[in-house]
Amino acid sequence: MLRNLLREPLLHFLVLGLALFLLFNVVSGGRGGADRRIVINDATVAAIVQRHQSVWQRPPTPAELHGLIDAQVREEILFREGVAMGLDRDDPVIRRRVQQKLEVLTEESAGRSAPTETELDEYLRKHAERYARPTVVGFDQVMFDPVRHGAGLDALLAAALARLRAGAGPDTVGDRSLLPATTASVAVDRLAREFGEEFARSVGALAVGDWSGPIASGYGVHLVRVNSRTPGRPATLDEARAAVERDWESDRRAQAKADYFEKLRRKYDVVIDADLSRGAGPKAGG
Repeated sequence: MLRNLLREPLLHFLVLGLALFLLFNVVSGGRGGADRRIVINDATVAAIVQRHQSVWQRPPTPAELHGLIDAQVREEILFREGVAMGLDRDDPVIRRRVQQKLEVLTEESAGRSAPTETELDEYLRKHAERYARPTVVGFDQVMFDPVRHGAGLDALLAAALARLRAGAGPDTVGDRSLLPATTASVAVDRLAREFGEEFARSVGALAVGDWSGPIASGYGVHLVRVNSRTPGRPATLDEARAAVERDWESDRRAQAKADYFEKLRRKYDVVIDADLSRGAGPKAGG
């Protein structure tokens, strides 16, 4: 009788199942109790409702809310079981996500008090170039197309410059184009975006009142007369307050992360037990 029972496949299956259950219990540390209890409280329901409303622009119906809660419970159960089985280990996506969440918590853990006027003034002083008011110029220009004029371009430019200096109107010189002949006021950084760095730098350095050139741009070659110039200067806090406050807060968050990591780093003894030359590329110049 006993011999027949020991040969029973069902018994083998039950014994194997029990062994796997015991092994899982050991691997998972025998977790139970609180880990097996899922609480859906008012805060959880409020978060579920908020997520639904942000997508659908309305609160869920009672039936939808029950379905959403069921989905939340399912997600929580599967997540806990996956963690218990170690499925979260050595997964770069999960590791990166956990890292990002910890960094956010670290940023938020630092004091959130608003910066004082003294702190903002000091920050503005340290980063004055970032917020400086650029030079502003007003100018006239005439343009010549190098492709159209070819080898005769230099002679044409010299003759046109002489005519302009003698009093000829800008509209009587140069090639037709959609570019404005007169620009009343423009910052040199915007000029760089529209005409190119070389053009903006050259125009920004010209003397007021004289026709000069040629100066190249992305459109062609120009003769230019600067009519007005307002020199660049450091920004006042009132002028740059919004940007300074934003950047001050960004730097505060970055510093909070760096400080927190440095504090954590001191808790660990990192040993590089590897031949780094195997993974390194060739030396520079080699």
